[in-house]
Order: sequence, then C-alpha cells, then structure tokens
Amino acid sequence: MKRWTLLAALVATAACGDDDSNNPGPDAMTEVDAGADAPSGCDPATVLPSSYRPIAMVSTGEVDVTTVNDVTSGTLDATAGGTASSADRPYLYVDLRDGVRVDVDDLAARSSTEWDIALKRSSLRVNGGDSGPGNRRLAVVPAASLAEVTTAPTDGYTTDDFATDDCMLVTIPGGEPMSAFGEWYEYNLETHQLAPKPEVYVIERNNGSRTAFRIVSYYGDEAMPMRGAFYRVEWKHLP
Repeated sequence: MKRWTLLAALVATAACGDDDSNNPGPDAMTEVDAGADAPSGCDPATVLPSSYRPIAMVSTGEVDVTTVNDVTSGTLDATAGGTASSADRPYLYVDLRDGVRVDVDDLAARSSTEWDIALKRSSLRVNGGDSGPGNRRLAVVPAASLAEVTTAPTDGYTTDDFATDDCMLVTIPGGEPMSAFGEWYEYNLETHQLAPKPEVYVIERNNGSRTAFRIVSYYGDEAMPMRGAFYRVEWKHLP
C-alpha cells in the first residue's frame, strides 16, 4: 500500500528560462535505488528523479483545442520552459472530458480527481496508481489513426507504477518515470528527435467513461517546427 504523504523537501519554486528545441535522450535506466534510508511502504513522490519532482506552481502551458464531429484536436504546451528549465517547472494537467487545463500544481494534483493526463517534456502520466487518486486506467491500442479505434478494449488496462513497495524508482529507457503510457515514442540517435509510436491510448475512468487519445506529433508548433514537447494531439470519447 503506497502512502500519499508528500515531503516538504520536495516543494520547489519556479525558475526562469526560455523554451528551446533540445530533446531528451535515452539513459538506458530501468531501476534506480531511492536510498538506504527509504521507508518501508513507499510514498511514490519521494522516488521521483529531480527532473520530475513535484513543483509547487501551476503550469501556464496552454491547452488549445477545438472539437469537430466529435473529435477534439489541437496542441498541448508541455514545454515546461525548455530542457534547461524543466526541472523547476510543473506538469501540465489536462481534463480530456472538457478539453481544458486543470489549474493544480504538482502537489495538489496528488489529491485531485479532476485531471486525466499530465505532460511534462517527454514524460506522460495518467491519474491513477502512483500518479494520483483519480482511478484512471489506460490501455495501449496499436493503431496508426484515431479512426481505427471505434470501441474500447475490454482488457489490458493498467495504471502508473513508477515506485516499488521498497522505494525503487522504475523508469522507461529514456529516464522518465514509468507510466501506463509505457515507452510511447521512438528515439532517433542520429537526429536526437523522438516520434510517437503508432498507438492510441484509451483512458478509462471509474464511472465507466472512456476516451481514445492519440499523439500526432511531439513537435506541434507550426511557428517553431523543432520545438519539442509542444504536443499536437487528438482524442474522442468512446461509446
């Protein structure tokens, strides 16, 4: 059983910094020892690496989407000040039901049921398991387009799980905390760019509603095509 008590030492303040177009690279990390003094029965927030530690400020990243014929599409600004400043910037929290940003900081998000997904640079989270109390679950569906997914899968759902019971951090190969999204991108070692895998993510809420969510591009800023973490996305609610 994981505890949700947050340590005061995790509270950080914002730092100034402009966005840039640098992209994360894989660190080939899968587990990191959280320390010999780690308590038995782990608070997941205590094992987050410094780049993803909870920040006590609300993201100003824009959620700019429109809905046409039941499909919502647009951009999510999870640039978090660029790679140089992102460690001191919060996640962007999004409610996919209403297509809006949820104005909570990283600390408040751990007791909020209002948000569905959170994004910060190449780290994606869902509000369930180690990331929050929202009881969201996620299933990964191999699909090259949103139109291919017309019904929700009946199984295969999981939640975020980046902390073991003995306070070991679990990450995807790029170093991001393990989440239900899994290793959602391909990383090009030559260009240092990442590309979304041909997958659609179905988020299930505890009221039974489900939303199919697809990442179209990690570089969705038409004015700055190499600006990373400016997601172009689309989603729709499933019957």
